[in-house]
Amino acid sequence: MILPGRPVGGIGIPFRGFARFRVLDFSKLLPGPFASQILADMGMRVTRVEQPHAEDLMRGLEPRAFRMVNDGKRTVRLDLRKSAAKARLRRLLARADVLLETFRPGRMERMGLGFETVARLNPRLVYCSLSGYPADGPWARQAGHDLNFLARSGFVAAAGGRPAPPPAQVGDLSGSMAAVSGILAALLEREFTGRGRLVRMSMAQALHSWLVLPLANAGSGKGAKPWWLGELPYYRLYETRDRRWIAVAAVERPFWLALLERLGLSRLAALDARRDRARLSRALEAEFRKATSAQWARRLEGLDACVTPALSLPEAARSLSRSRSAGRA
Repeated sequence: MILPGRPVGGIGIPFRGFARFRVLDFSKLLPGPFASQILADMGMRVTRVEQPHAEDLMRGLEPRAFRMVNDGKRTVRLDLRKSAAKARLRRLLARADVLLETFRPGRMERMGLGFETVARLNPRLVYCSLSGYPADGPWARQAGHDLNFLARSGFVAAAGGRPAPPPAQVGDLSGSMAAVSGILAALLEREFTGRGRLVRMSMAQALHSWLVLPLANAGSGKGAKPWWLGELPYYRLYETRDRRWIAVAAVERPFWLALLERLGLSRLAALDARRDRARLSRALEAEFRKATSAQWARRLEGLDACVTPALSLPEAARSLSRSRSAGRA
């Protein structure tokens, strides 16, 4: 069950019947545990496999985050250098539906746990390998973390100007979501074939695939700054009098006209948002600075025009928690 402050995957309730699926999670840090937490929130039974000599650094580095992505999971500590631990792991593997690992390519094979080996023990197993870079590419064996995947994928450069990391680990989490999608697809396929499969996912590739609009813009040859980066007045952030922000995403003309009317700026409706963007932007900047964010929330209440306050993290957590509670009621 999703708890306030732990919005993993956005899954609020378990799915009926998913409790029959057993997941063995060999991963550490964020990408793998985030993926298996989504599976746990769906109702699957997740068992974390930890080795005593290879602790999860997230436990000490970010203990609250560690709890957020490992809620409700069972943990077994197995020293796989010992025969008794290997025998116990074989029993777990024989009953498992999913195996998830995030080691660099080749590591599981050296541990005697590669896909071919494990599939002989359990042909129905869905085996998901989530790596930083494509397993068959030139960077396959290179170490990496979120910022490296952001850099390699072109994500940090896509905005132009001086690159900066985003406030969340987008590279890691894009891989998590890709892994979940691949696992669910493989489980569905197994319903028809009766056999599991190897699912390979790469965080850098998953992240690169998210750059649909930047890649399209780069291929157009226009060279203009993308409209979704605040270039146009109907899609940008505006500062309020109390130095907070309002997000305007009134891309469709009816939304844009509705916003101008609510702001008392209907006289500007005939202007072209691209040709007259500087004039329109200055007008909206001046208008939004006249009131605080709370005053704007009241003034814009009920307006159907894709305009929202930019909430702080605590505000967003409270708001989304209320939404989840209402959805379960």
